[in-house]
Amino acid sequence: MASSTQVAPELALEYVHSPLRVIHKLYDEHASETDDSSVNNFGKLAQEHFQTVFANSDSLKHIPVYDQAKVPNELKSGSLVRFRCMVQDPSYGEELHLTVARVLNTETGETQQKFSQFTDMEHTLSDGWEVDYGSAHNVFTEKEVAYCVSIPGQSAWTQLDQKDNLESAMEAMSLTGAADGSHGADVSVKYPIPGTAYSAALVKFYAPNTAPKVSSAIDVIGIYELGRNAKAQDSGNEDKLWPCIHAIYYSELQPQNLNSMLPELQINDYPSRHHMCLSHLTSVLGGDDLAAQYLLLHLLSKTVRVQDAKVGKLSLNLIGIPTSDQEQTAQTGFNLTNPASKWISDAISQLVPYNVSIPFDLKLLNKSTFLPSAEDGDLQAGALQLVQGTEVICDETCLSNGTLEERGVRNLHAVQTAIIDQQVTYLYPFQPIEMPTNLRFLVLSTGKSILHNDCDVYLSSSAKQFFKSMQGSPSAEQQLRPLDPMHTEQLRQYLECARHMEFSIPQPVSDLISNEYAQARRAAHKEGKKMMTQEELALTITVARLVSISKGEVELSLTSWNEAVELERCRRERNVQAKGSSN
Repeated sequence: MASSTQVAPELALEYVHSPLRVIHKLYDEHASETDDSSVNNFGKLAQEHFQTVFANSDSLKHIPVYDQAKVPNELKSGSLVRFRCMVQDPSYGEELHLTVARVLNTETGETQQKFSQFTDMEHTLSDGWEVDYGSAHNVFTEKEVAYCVSIPGQSAWTQLDQKDNLESAMEAMSLTGAADGSHGADVSVKYPIPGTAYSAALVKFYAPNTAPKVSSAIDVIGIYELGRNAKAQDSGNEDKLWPCIHAIYYSELQPQNLNSMLPELQINDYPSRHHMCLSHLTSVLGGDDLAAQYLLLHLLSKTVRVQDAKVGKLSLNLIGIPTSDQEQTAQTGFNLTNPASKWISDAISQLVPYNVSIPFDLKLLNKSTFLPSAEDGDLQAGALQLVQGTEVICDETCLSNGTLEERGVRNLHAVQTAIIDQQVTYLYPFQPIEMPTNLRFLVLSTGKSILHNDCDVYLSSSAKQFFKSMQGSPSAEQQLRPLDPMHTEQLRQYLECARHMEFSIPQPVSDLISNEYAQARRAAHKEGKKMMTQEELALTITVARLVSISKGEVELSLTSWNEAVELERCRRERNVQAKGSSN
């Protein structure tokens, strides 16, 4: 079988509606052309073949999107689906499957090889044929099972366009509703954000693929079935049916590839994109250009691990967001109730692929679970089990007087650890495991945050008035004129490309920074003033790095360093004035 075979787009529908039949045909061709009938070898060839057939975006549009909310339990079993998801629990068991079976004709004695992978169904045989279970030619393989869910906080603009798949989806549906697809366990604890609609499935991975690591964001192409799960059988729920996707192939989902329709961003495009983005964020923050500059740098930040150090992150606390005049309603989910906080969150969600909000409501803090934990071999989700690159907006404006209970204290400590150390603890029974993460934290507060952040920015008086005008006046949320779709796409591309740029600091610039730091400390000591700390120097270097990449520079220039020094001077000066006026 030639893995490079090209298939006409109209014939791709056969692969969508009857993928197993296509695979069986390919196996028969493969077995007749070669003596090597290794199941692992053919599995790889089948994966490569399907990747070739669906190698471009046009052919992928034929594949229905797996979405329980839109087509709950109505997809035809055995059809091809596409699922962008997060691996919530990568260790949902291993299953043994008779992949290649020697079958025997009981009347003639004839034998054949039958292949059955990417399914839990038993081999389908014609009358007079049966599986020779005692044959040494039978091949058993293991498949790894992972519990996968919709990516938490996935922005609407990143969703696969269901309309493009409507015709194919309708043809692939079965409207009988014969199976309810009910799960054999409490899956309400399997999604990080309570009160949010999501899709979930058991995804089964076959050699040479292995299950991705926990919290990975992946794009799966596989065969949908309602089937049973070994873990459910162990718990006495063997009759329950689970939505399963047998992964033919998958890829790690890279945020910078979500804007693939745009031409590649060139270095000379960065200045105009930078100006456009900064202007937009200034409008979002009520005309506060200093706060907007730091918000832009925050959105460009990314944690880079250099030996034991974590550099490049910039958690940001915007101070001066007014509390909501509305009476705080009971939190049924992680929805923001303060119009000002929601305004900022909605604006950011238009620019980043993953955006999660955590309102610091006392009841929510005391009752919710922020850290993932394993019980009886089942990993239950926590609010901080998120994919790499997620924007996390913590809203302290809804924090009221009351008692923070033990769980609330643990939850705040978990957030603080994620901000400082960029790691989330997975609570396994015998030993907690610290998992590295890469989350951006934006904290919105009226006064200084109860959390320690890398950078604090007090809003200008005009910005505070801008947000105060929103309270109790929903029409005020229409003040910001939205960008046109093309400009919005350009900003998304700019942020992702800049964030993933390679960056370095030339030795001459590094030496200059060291000399300036030493001179500044000597001068401060001589004048009896507060000396610049190493923490303040590290922050200035981070700001300089982000200023550079915002302009498309791959290494730190003296101009960008001086801009960062001036930005930090203005920020500290404003913060001192704001603290003085509040006393």
